[in-house]
Amino acid sequence: MQRVEITGSRIKRIDAEGASPVDVIRREDIVKTGVTSVRELLDTLTVTSTNGSINDVNGSGTFSPGASQASLRNLGAQSTLLLLNGRRLAMYPLPNFQETFSNLDTLPLEAVDRVEILKVGGSAVYGSDAIAGVINIITRNSFQGVQVDASTQHSLKTGLFLERAASLTFGIGDYDADGYNLLVNTEVFRREPVMWNRVLSKVNPTYAAVSGSFGTPSSYGYPGNVIGQGAIPSDYQCPPNLVRGANCYYDRYSRFEAVPLSERENSMFNFTKKLSAEDQLYVEGLFSKIRAEYQSPYLTYGSNNSPTTWLDYRTGATKHLGNDFLTPDNPLNHTGDFAEFRYRFVDSGGYEHTDTEQFRLVGGIKGAVKGWDYDTGIGAMGGNTKDRSRGLFSESGFRTMIGDPGDAFDPYDASASMWNMPGGYRPGQKNSQQVIDTLFPEYGFDASTRQYFWDGKLSGPIDAVTLPGGPISIATGFELRHENMVLSPTNNVATQDVVGFAFSESDAARNFGAVFVEADLPVTKRLDFGIAGRIDKFPNIGAHFSPRANFKLKATDDLLFRGTIETGFRAPNLQESSPSTKTAFQPGVSDPKRCPAATDIANGYRAYADANFPRGSDDWNLYYAFADQIYSQECANSIPIVVYNNPNLKPETSRSMSLGSAFQVTRHWAAALDWWRIERKNEINIKSVQDLLSAESGQAPGVVNRDPLDPTGATDPTFTADDIANYGITAGPLASVRLQYGNTFKTKTSGVDFDVHGDIPTPIGRWAIASQATYTAEYRAFSPTRYGTGGWGDNLAGRYGYPQWQLNVTNSLTTGPFTNTIRWVHQSGMKLQGDFNEVDSLGVPIWGVDGCATVGVNADQCSVGSYNRWDYDLSWDGVKGLTIGAHVFNVLGKRPPVDMRAFGGNSGIIPSNLEDVQGRMLKIYASYKF
Repeated sequence: MQRVEITGSRIKRIDAEGASPVDVIRREDIVKTGVTSVRELLDTLTVTSTNGSINDVNGSGTFSPGASQASLRNLGAQSTLLLLNGRRLAMYPLPNFQETFSNLDTLPLEAVDRVEILKVGGSAVYGSDAIAGVINIITRNSFQGVQVDASTQHSLKTGLFLERAASLTFGIGDYDADGYNLLVNTEVFRREPVMWNRVLSKVNPTYAAVSGSFGTPSSYGYPGNVIGQGAIPSDYQCPPNLVRGANCYYDRYSRFEAVPLSERENSMFNFTKKLSAEDQLYVEGLFSKIRAEYQSPYLTYGSNNSPTTWLDYRTGATKHLGNDFLTPDNPLNHTGDFAEFRYRFVDSGGYEHTDTEQFRLVGGIKGAVKGWDYDTGIGAMGGNTKDRSRGLFSESGFRTMIGDPGDAFDPYDASASMWNMPGGYRPGQKNSQQVIDTLFPEYGFDASTRQYFWDGKLSGPIDAVTLPGGPISIATGFELRHENMVLSPTNNVATQDVVGFAFSESDAARNFGAVFVEADLPVTKRLDFGIAGRIDKFPNIGAHFSPRANFKLKATDDLLFRGTIETGFRAPNLQESSPSTKTAFQPGVSDPKRCPAATDIANGYRAYADANFPRGSDDWNLYYAFADQIYSQECANSIPIVVYNNPNLKPETSRSMSLGSAFQVTRHWAAALDWWRIERKNEINIKSVQDLLSAESGQAPGVVNRDPLDPTGATDPTFTADDIANYGITAGPLASVRLQYGNTFKTKTSGVDFDVHGDIPTPIGRWAIASQATYTAEYRAFSPTRYGTGGWGDNLAGRYGYPQWQLNVTNSLTTGPFTNTIRWVHQSGMKLQGDFNEVDSLGVPIWGVDGCATVGVNADQCSVGSYNRWDYDLSWDGVKGLTIGAHVFNVLGKRPPVDMRAFGGNSGIIPSNLEDVQGRMLKIYASYKF
């Protein structure tokens, strides 16, 4: 029997069931899921997690738009090692702040033969980053002929959410007969964009019942509204449905994007050449070109809006740009007094475009010499990304084209020249492209990454050292790598001229290497022990040793017991350890010293509006806008942070354990059960802003920075003098937080995986079942500020973002040329409450029952219900070489459970779950091999 190498070991074996639990998803199983990308495939697994992971749909607003991550066990992309044919993939050129990862979207799905997932750590074999496990994407080889695949998918509920994919696979040469084989695959993919205004009527009505803001147009309109006067003069004709008295409102949902445009061209080739009966030359390549286009809301201006705050990394100073009232002598203002002006810059652009090209080229030789297998290869990989956005002010352009706003915190500190600068911007009018480009320039980043490597391995039996179970087998090898990463902002970002935009810059490189050894010790015919160890050496870090020990006991021919214990590690990446400075905005921050008062005031405004004005009227909208602004400013604000690298970082380390069994229930049915536990220490990150605020008095000077409290309220962005006195407010508004990366955190998680699969003949065809389940018993994050000196947080299993149960069951019945597949996907419900630090100044959990009530969410809605979805797939292969099929996602058309936390309670604007408006999705696919 041929020996094969299974992910998690470098030693080839006959028995594919190893000591470590490995899931294998084969090509025929991939088709049954109906997915259109590798990222969607991995999302179907119970061991993967989407909590905190970005993908190309939700990438706008992150530092890594246009890319998708993989994460195992909720431990993040940096603790999940992604391999292609057993070797690493290139990093995405745009790191997500400090997080580096491989982009799943570069992999052509039709080229995938199978996916192997090592569900415990793999650092002893693969090195850095394999703390949570390893995902090995293995591509097709030895293909002959021509195969064409195509698919199209859309929502049956709306007719939208269109995705199309097509691929061509070409192969020539019979390796055994001709001595070579060349396989080439090219895949194209396009996803059409969808704006929320096109699907708003399909949203679950529960959201509208909770939030008075949901579905309403915005008073920040075009051509602009002077409150108390009406829309300013313009040639623009306000649509009748947006006229509110003398004002012209704006359909903000026309600029809220549900799904962005994505275009991908991914190609790969695999060439093998027989050198001898045992040896071969191989070359493989991967090339990817991806464009993502995100549309964002047009920038607004409102005299009651809080000033925009950002940091100048060069000086560390906080910068502000405020919004002024119109002076009585301003040409736009005819009220005779200071007047509020609300405006939407429909000519600002409002987009982010990301163009990425990535490549990977590997060549080498492999074979066997006297019973020993060898493989050595060299390679290069990397990529370039150009990210460009438009839609934010240039600070210098604002002063030139609109005017000097004066004191950012005093909206009355304005001049008549505002909105009336010579040659400047004219609201509600057609402005020249030069004016637009000056006020709203393009900005962004250029990024590149490269990695060059040489590796080799040797494996085989040591016939001279034989145990009762057979000879000892070993594998040993080495890796040498060079990597560099360059991230360059455009000049206007580097000079902090783009109002409210974050900054990041780096230019770093390093060399590192590793050696490893692995041994299989067959103590008896039924008992194997395994040991492995790897030494990795990175700059400025001592050589790190990662050991592993495991056993496999065949109690009977049908019952196997197994277990693994190992340590893992993750070396600091170039973003964390090399010289770099980053500024960003921490979203959703609740100020425990000011949020309770803001919540009370906001609720008072809403109650007054509901009691005194018709829903949707000008006055009603005005009070609700005040309420939303006050609440978001103090309870869900974006706080500027500045983050510095740390050259003294230590590696993250981990200890993982697994213990389980695999058993053959009958001839046709097999099952496996594995307990796992992972504890990660010395985690590299910055401290949580919310965590720091909850223990603000214990922080060093300069960490948490506040503007002075103004008892008169004149410069306070939220509170009046009466508010400050009546609510006893003693702290000024948050200005910024200054942080540095450190080894200050740790996480532990544990649970159980279940797997059952098999197939049996029936009178009407062959029935196959495959089921996976993961139960997360514990997930805890360490807080360095809890109890003053640090402590473990609450068990998050079953809380927001951490479901305890994830399950999928696939049933297939093959009858002649027809295959019918029904798939059930289940996720258990979750509380909305997160960890211990999500509390207000009185210690009340923000998303506990009492906290939910303050934002209009009742007790039943203060949790996310269990999720259940049924999918159906029908395929037919009655003609040689031809397969056609249809796949229906969510065949029952059931809505996902309501998620009031993601929505935002009574301030909610947009639901976060696209399935709510997609309903049933239909995919039609076909494949033909010539």
